[in-house]
Amino acid sequence: MDKVELLNLVPKFLTFYLLATKPDIDEEQRWALWKENYNFAAVPPGDDGKKMARNLLDTAWERYADHLSFIEDWTPNEEKVRNYLTKVKALLGYDEQIDLVVVYFVGGFENNPFVAPFDQKRMALCLPIENGDSDIFLSHELTHIVHTQTANLTGEWERTIASTILQEGLATQVSKSLVPGHPDEQYIEREKGWLQSCKENRTEILNGIFPFLEDASSKAVTMFTFGNGTTNHEREAYYVGWEVVHFLLGQGVTFKEMASVQERDIPKYLRNIYPMLLS
Repeated sequence: MDKVELLNLVPKFLTFYLLATKPDIDEEQRWALWKENYNFAAVPPGDDGKKMARNLLDTAWERYADHLSFIEDWTPNEEKVRNYLTKVKALLGYDEQIDLVVVYFVGGFENNPFVAPFDQKRMALCLPIENGDSDIFLSHELTHIVHTQTANLTGEWERTIASTILQEGLATQVSKSLVPGHPDEQYIEREKGWLQSCKENRTEILNGIFPFLEDASSKAVTMFTFGNGTTNHEREAYYVGWEVVHFLLGQGVTFKEMASVQERDIPKYLRNIYPMLLS
């Protein structure tokens, strides 16, 4: 049986919020209270991540009051996690035990769940709750957890762009398979109109990311996930992954086969696919 530990950071956020809403607390004091009492956000590590976290807090601050009752009343749902984990494992062909930690947190309304190493043996599935529960997000992130096992992924922030592409492509398309019936935008889009714009610039985006397939620098990963890529589109690695996995499924390649490609082999795997993808 899979081992699922729940770590709920929502009470820590509420402690911070109570302190930060006291009279005469300015923005700098609020930021200091956030770092001291909460200090959790869906951002990259390092100084750039800290700047993003500060911006998320400042941008979201006025919205928290309208969502406070929901945040206070929210409770975790372990059964749902286990159900979707079983489904993802079946799709990716993994039958060993999974040991993971599910971290629930309050983000900045940006809908950005993520997966990261928790300790030497376990990955953490980090789910924001301020916008409500999402089966799409849950299945997406659980795909990352299982894919880490099937492909021996390091799970670190710094990984090749090719690995990033395949990871996000699998996660978006698996979530579409497991939670069907929604417009494509709901499986991949965070900003309205983004997917259509990517489609209109498909060739430029695919060609622009190609030279970076072996690049594993933090700069490159940030550029193609949080940044504006080579064509001024955020999250270009997500779009390319969506296209790659959609193409492979059309060629009869299964999720299991894609998930079995080892991390060290993913750049070569994508290079072999690319000519067909662009034809």
